[in-house]
Amino acid sequence: MFQMYQIKVSLISTILFLSSVQVHCQKSIQDSLIKKVMNQSVFNEDEGLQLIRQGKYEEAGSVLNEVLKRNDLSKDAYMKRGIVNWQLQNAEGACRDWSAVLALGDTATFKLLDSQCNGNMLIGEDTVKKDDYRKLFASNFNNDKSNGPEISKVKADVMPQFKGGDEALYRYLKDNLKMPESAKQKKINGRVYINFVIDSQGKVQFPYVVRGLGHGCDDEALRLVKNMPAWTPGKTAGKPVLVRYNIPVKFSNP
Repeated sequence: MFQMYQIKVSLISTILFLSSVQVHCQKSIQDSLIKKVMNQSVFNEDEGLQLIRQGKYEEAGSVLNEVLKRNDLSKDAYMKRGIVNWQLQNAEGACRDWSAVLALGDTATFKLLDSQCNGNMLIGEDTVKKDDYRKLFASNFNNDKSNGPEISKVKADVMPQFKGGDEALYRYLKDNLKMPESAKQKKINGRVYINFVIDSQGKVQFPYVVRGLGHGCDDEALRLVKNMPAWTPGKTAGKPVLVRYNIPVKFSNP
């Protein structure tokens, strides 16, 4: 029931006007690539974007840090902060932010990681190489008639495991789930599918909804996954590795 898979979703909703940006590190070709990728997307209009347009990158960074404190799953904020870090010559910070965007399911950052980040995806203590992160995130989620997730084309030799196994995972979800009031009133039944990363330390990171139910169920499923204790990490060739995983969270009304 609990299987890893890869997923590709649409571009994040972003647009950035960068024609006035002047950069002092790794200019020309790389900056033109950033501009090209950004111009294919649409950013939410907010204070952070306004400050970026004005070239006030340190101020923009402070604003975006606060946004991510409130919502650490915002692809929009990670993408913008990556741009800020790049302009401030913090290449590692930029690559970590763009890696977060990819971890949250948006493959728009493939080109950025391939070129600007030397083909490295950086998550926590893990460095995932180009061939691996492209395989991890390149396949489509097929949920037409299935109750479970698509099986991944890329698996660890030993898959991650919730402490106590699948039975303990089911019990954790059942014991900690709080049925949202709206879902009770509407008698919503079904599953919310959550995708996330389990890093080489066993930490659950960057969960997001693949297929939801609405009525508060999606937020509740995210809360459950975010609050999970550490898993036993997956292993390949005897070494702990980052793995992509998916679980369904079941909501039932009498």
